[in-house]
Order: sequence, then structure tokens, then C-alpha cells
Amino acid sequence: MKYRSASSGLRVLLKEQGPRGLFRGWAPTLLGYGAQGACKFGFYEYFKKYYTDLAGTENAENYKTLIYLAGSASAEFIADIALCPFEAVKVRVQTQPGFARGLFDGFPKLVASEGYLGYISFLHLVFFYVSFMLSLVIDLHIVSKICVLQFKQRC
Repeated sequence: MKYRSASSGLRVLLKEQGPRGLFRGWAPTLLGYGAQGACKFGFYEYFKKYYTDLAGTENAENYKTLIYLAGSASAEFIADIALCPFEAVKVRVQTQPGFARGLFDGFPKLVASEGYLGYISFLHLVFFYVSFMLSLVIDLHIVSKICVLQFKQRC
């Protein structure tokens, strides 16, 4: 076995690629998660307002959690699609020696070899991220309600 632990993996990486190996794939990671975060938070606010307006003022208060969940799922879906091409290039740069040096030469190679939908193999991550985000929204909503109730009882 080539990698017995995290520390042995680090030693092998440093031996085979040197310190530069630690930084392979940083540009797709930075830009990909930047795009994902921008889409996630920007579209969440848009969809939250959209679903609130769709439900109407009276129903919006009663279905606030459901509206937040729908807004979060919609935004996360778009955000993860924005992330997928960057993630596809990053994984290939890190795991396929000689594929590319980084994002700027890796993305054209990915498109040339697999077409514009070459990142399709990463779309399964969308469903993982969406379900994870929904659980976070539910937890945050429940915890915030508990905190507000505790605060009101103390005042």
C-alpha cells in the first residue's frame, strides 16, 4: 500500500512532487468554491424572496421553514453546478500527473478531451451538497428558534 496514513501520504507527496505538490489545484479550488459561495448566498436571498412572494404574506409566516428550505435547495443546486467544472479540473490536476499544471491549461484540456460536459461525472455531488445544505438550514432554524425562546424567557 502506497499510503498507510496521512503522514506517510504527505511524505510520499513531498518525495515525489516536492513542496509544489502541496499547492497543485489551488486555483480551481479557490475559484470554484468562490463561485459556489457567491451563487449559494446570492441565489438563496433571491429564492427566499421569490418563494415568500409566491406563498403570500399570510402564508409566508406559517411556512417560513419550508420557504427557507426551498430557497436553500434551489440556490445550492445552482451553486453546485457552478462548482462542478472547477472541481473536475482540480481532481484531474491532482490525481493525473501530466494532465495539466492548473486551471488555465487544465480546463481547455478537459473540454478538448471530454467536451463541455466533461464535468458531468461530478454532478452526483450536487445531490449530496443539496441534502447537506438542507440539514444545515433545518438545524440553524431550530437552534435560532430555541435561542430566541431562551432569550425571551430571561428578559
